[in-house]
Amino acid sequence: MKPAFQFASLCSMAVLLAACGGSNSDSPSPKATVLGSRIAQGAQHAPVEYTQAVQSIYIGFFGRPADAKGLEFWNRIFSDRNLPTTLPELITAYAADGQASSALDGFAASQEFGDLYVRNNASLVNAIYLNGFNRNAELSGIQFWAGFLDRKEIAPAQAVLRILSGAQNDDALVVSKKIQAATIFTSLLDTPDKVSAYESLSNNQAARDLLASITATTDMTAFRATIVSFIAAMQGEPPFPMVSRYAGFNYLQDLSTNTPLYGASYSYLASGVLQPLGGSLTYGLTAQTIKFYRNAAVLSYDAPVVAAAGIGNGVLPSVNMLCQNVSTPAGSIVKSTDVLVTRAAVQLLSAADLANQTFTVYRENCATGGNNLKSMSFDSQGNGTFPLSSGVLTFNAVAVTQILNGQTQPDLSTGKLLGFTAYRYPRTDGSNAYVIIQHLANHKVGVTDGILAVWSQE
Repeated sequence: MKPAFQFASLCSMAVLLAACGGSNSDSPSPKATVLGSRIAQGAQHAPVEYTQAVQSIYIGFFGRPADAKGLEFWNRIFSDRNLPTTLPELITAYAADGQASSALDGFAASQEFGDLYVRNNASLVNAIYLNGFNRNAELSGIQFWAGFLDRKEIAPAQAVLRILSGAQNDDALVVSKKIQAATIFTSLLDTPDKVSAYESLSNNQAARDLLASITATTDMTAFRATIVSFIAAMQGEPPFPMVSRYAGFNYLQDLSTNTPLYGASYSYLASGVLQPLGGSLTYGLTAQTIKFYRNAAVLSYDAPVVAAAGIGNGVLPSVNMLCQNVSTPAGSIVKSTDVLVTRAAVQLLSAADLANQTFTVYRENCATGGNNLKSMSFDSQGNGTFPLSSGVLTFNAVAVTQILNGQTQPDLSTGKLLGFTAYRYPRTDGSNAYVIIQHLANHKVGVTDGILAVWSQE
């Protein structure tokens, strides 16, 4: 895909949240196009004139129609600041007008943005493509846009604006119809009950799924009737799936950072019992959706997942290890390819956060055991002790903190590198539990051979 398409995907996200503008679709660079347009000057626009831009920003950032209160709020903010009303003008305004950039950046600073996405720019770029165009981004598009974000040459809002406004062909048709559908949707939230019903997280997710069904050939007259039926159903007993969000690690992700690679989510119907009997899981940098099933306390999944291991006993496990058949020079083996951690968990960045914690259960490839390290223990200061068959390995609290912040360690037994990420998550009884994600890889960047493992406290 050409850079113009990549601008379009990132732009979809920023456009949705901040009423941003577009760029010349033939430009390979994320520099703003000089349009010679009025930017935050001249006669003030009425709030309603910002509806299309704000809906675009919501789609780009969140993948859903604006809620009634949010649309009213952002329309008023944009009008009070006399911002431009089109995405191309907003792109220019972002670089020239602090009031424009602060408004647009507000979408990326929101709680919803933090709940939906992890701190990984490749994952964010792909999410913008999904939000705007209902498809995954090509690898070249991800690399192009994530590179600008990694180098801090553009902000997330600029990426959203440029990707959306740079859409071409079917992408342009899809995002245009999604904006049209979102505008219809919010206009039909015309009673207090409808406004209140759409504020639930499950109905927000259901609205994302509704817009995700739009294609370049969707008949929008017929789709309006679908929206009307959706809003009517939204006010009854929860007809739409509940959603639980996770952060995902993959065994081939780079060790240059110890943060998650992508966002994931479980969707399931509330059935009047504590734990769902089944539903769907969406996961992966290139998002895929598969079904899951419950048999007693154990979850199983459709292909490509062939085995799984869960930790924690909430509605869903707090940590889920997913295993697939992976081809190796020695033949096909079952390998832990992904680990999902609930978004309710808090990543720990200081040795003091692990004070007095001990980890005795090791899982790799969806089975317990298999490590020559017997346990991990941390004293009251966060100093670490790691018993080995040949002795005891120790790290002082300063070294532990460095490791928790992404410093890799050599694995002497394999000659590879080790990275660690620690989390604290809530148990159902209100207490806290701890888990450490361990990543063994043959390179720091460009990993071709990796293993994910989990240390826990059961």
